[in-house]
Amino acid sequence: MSMEEIKLDTIHNTVLRCRLVFFDIWHELAYEGPCRFGKGPELEPEFDKMINNEAYKGIQMGIKMNLPEGVELLEPKRYMNHTENWRVSETEMRKLAEGSEETDVYFASTTGRTGEMIVEFAQMVKKPVIFIGNDYGATINTSAMLARGIETYSFLTWDDFRKELRALRARKALSETRVLCVSRFGHDYSLHDANDSFISLDKVTEKLGVKFRYANLHEVIDQIHEIDPTTNYTTPGRKQENINAEDMEAVNAKIDELMAAGKPCTMERENMVPSLKMWRLVQKLLKVNECNAFTANCPDACSTCRINKERFTFCITHTLNNENGVPSACEYDVAAVVSKAALQAVAGKPSYMGNTAVLTLPDGTLTEDGVVQHFSKDHVAEKWDKLRGVPNMVMTQHSVGNRKMKGFDEEGAHVTVRPFAYSGFGVTMRRDWDQDAGQVITMCRFDPTCEKLLIAKGTLKGGFGLDMDNCTHGALFQVADSRKFFQNQIQVGNHVPFVYGDYEDEMIRLAESMGVEPLICE
Repeated sequence: MSMEEIKLDTIHNTVLRCRLVFFDIWHELAYEGPCRFGKGPELEPEFDKMINNEAYKGIQMGIKMNLPEGVELLEPKRYMNHTENWRVSETEMRKLAEGSEETDVYFASTTGRTGEMIVEFAQMVKKPVIFIGNDYGATINTSAMLARGIETYSFLTWDDFRKELRALRARKALSETRVLCVSRFGHDYSLHDANDSFISLDKVTEKLGVKFRYANLHEVIDQIHEIDPTTNYTTPGRKQENINAEDMEAVNAKIDELMAAGKPCTMERENMVPSLKMWRLVQKLLKVNECNAFTANCPDACSTCRINKERFTFCITHTLNNENGVPSACEYDVAAVVSKAALQAVAGKPSYMGNTAVLTLPDGTLTEDGVVQHFSKDHVAEKWDKLRGVPNMVMTQHSVGNRKMKGFDEEGAHVTVRPFAYSGFGVTMRRDWDQDAGQVITMCRFDPTCEKLLIAKGTLKGGFGLDMDNCTHGALFQVADSRKFFQNQIQVGNHVPFVYGDYEDEMIRLAESMGVEPLICE
């Protein structure tokens, strides 16, 4: 399998397919009454038909001008023969519903009193329906649909319309997410890695549609060796995806790329090879398992001593996965992977994840004893004292930065390439967060029950660990209220991923569309 052949079906390519259904109504006779008024030609059937045609053209033009990226408009459907005799044609309704299997969302529009037909149509196709426009018809029809349990949306502005479509596209992307989970002891979560992750992956599949595929840690590690792929110790006789000569060409090309990108790169080539072999192997495993997201053990894997023996870490695998549109998270934190997938689907950009902790209170008091778990103020170095008096500061820290935070086509970001282990192995990429100070970020994390989603917005203030080794690379950002952030975070867990840009509204809409309670940090 050559480098060119490992192309994954990423959620970045998810397309939300939408269709307009338009319901005409015209009057067969010229008359006036309590719901029929006009002058002269305005009461003639031809005038109604002209209005219908203009409205049909207008709504199509408005939709086309306001579709966000990743949304496709399918051929519209139109019911043209409805009159004030109120007869509904079953034949015409079925024609209107043709193609519903390829349609994710319907846009509904009408020129008159056709609400009962729209309700019937929605009950036939069983797909979300969006009303566009601020008038009494939108409120009548939306409330009627919601009362019947039909997923329905209505908006005052095109901006709201675009945000909802991004959220619905992200929901579809989550349903198309398949996570490759490399585990040692169990599948749902690891007590030794991230026991704040999802308690039940079955429930995640039921609620969000995310699927999970599994690989055994020891079987995976065996496959980084360039040997006959039927002779692995853990799977004798079974042909596996072992690294081969063609893979090593890709490994060496990637090492060349990283050594050139790192300013500086402080690693010896030989110390980079094992981690890049693991990266390459994971790409092959993602491909054969048809997966587009990834996580693997850290403590569980470390304690086997095979990480030390083989001299690799998964850090650069996570970094390069995220750059390639594959949500990827450390420490078998499946909740973090799915949270990253949600962010990346909404934003169309990679995300960053790490250990997340409040540093200063709303009054600027520095939490001197906030040295949680492996975090040390020595990592923040000279910036620690400068935080004193700055309100609502938070940090997130893991050595899995990437070059593409502003978008998958970003170039020129300043990064360093350094070892994870002090003895020189384990490749890490560190982004200079200082270069992006002032950047608005959006964060989220699902709780262990998959019933809540922390959603927060902040401003990047810089970072630390650019010139350090080990898991010491972190970002510093400011939120609206660090106490509220903490109170919400303790409901969801440690790793809180973030993405560049303001997508708070879209994330709230996404949570609500999935029946998940948004925990908003404002």
